[in-house]
Amino acid sequence: MTITRRAALGALLATPSLAIAQEMPRTISLVVPFSAGSVVDIMARPFADGLRQALGGGTSVVVLNRDGGGGSVGAQAVASARPDGATLFFGPSGMLTVRPFLQAGLPYEFGALDPVCQTFENIFVMLAAANSPLRTLRDVVEAARARPEALNWGDAGVGTVGFLIMKALERQEGIRMTHVPYRNSPQQMLDTVTGALSVSLTTWATARGQDVRVLGVAADARQPLIPDGPTFKEQGFDVSWRGFGGIMVPRGTPAALVRRLEAACAEAVRWPGHVQVAESTGQVIPFLGAEDFGARLRREHEAARDFLAELGLRPQ
Repeated sequence: MTITRRAALGALLATPSLAIAQEMPRTISLVVPFSAGSVVDIMARPFADGLRQALGGGTSVVVLNRDGGGGSVGAQAVASARPDGATLFFGPSGMLTVRPFLQAGLPYEFGALDPVCQTFENIFVMLAAANSPLRTLRDVVEAARARPEALNWGDAGVGTVGFLIMKALERQEGIRMTHVPYRNSPQQMLDTVTGALSVSLTTWATARGQDVRVLGVAADARQPLIPDGPTFKEQGFDVSWRGFGGIMVPRGTPAALVRRLEAACAEAVRWPGHVQVAESTGQVIPFLGAEDFGARLRREHEAARDFLAELGLRPQ
């Protein structure tokens, strides 16, 4: 071995982050903060296959469901794990950006997880029963203005994207509707289809195939998956809340290891199985690397802080 090669090897071993980056854990747990069979879980499983292929070298990737607390149980499980790349969070942003403002005593805070990559974006829609007299967002606003709190809306609970969308619409238009939170999407969709709910806020993945009418799509442009669904903006309502998420790791994970996971993530989102499931469930895959994903998380965190303060919502 030459002196130059010895020096290079010594420098490598003397740099902890680089040494760790060369030794990926043999088993990686991809923690999903919702139950098996949920949309996020369905997306996570083919992504795990793609990540395993991208990492190579005998690394296995297993999906671990840690549901509860609106997603906070899974987020905490990752936040408290060793920052060695063996435990990854796969889920929506709200566990980090919104929930800390609403749940008292939450054992983690924004920044407890470091961003690796954005892997999905949910398309949220406002729905009504197929035979509902409400046919547009303007119909909803006018009916709510004429009869304050007589109309109701359903979503997955306080602080979720659906909740934020409707509260933003209420605030902009000076209307009031009655909130009906749901613990499971099947019951929410049943009440939407039967008309028990005036309108419903949920993901297109949940609404797809149901006997419902799309009143509005929370997106900047019409979505190919919903060609007949007008956006909020084109109907004159500027509602900016979006559903998105991806991979995060415990704070303090070595930068070199994060970069390796980020590169593998960029390959995994293109894995055919992941792309196929995204298309079949009505998801889109706008990949973002660690820096851009982190910036988006910070923007949402700041927006949530200001908006929830305006609404007068406090941790409970």
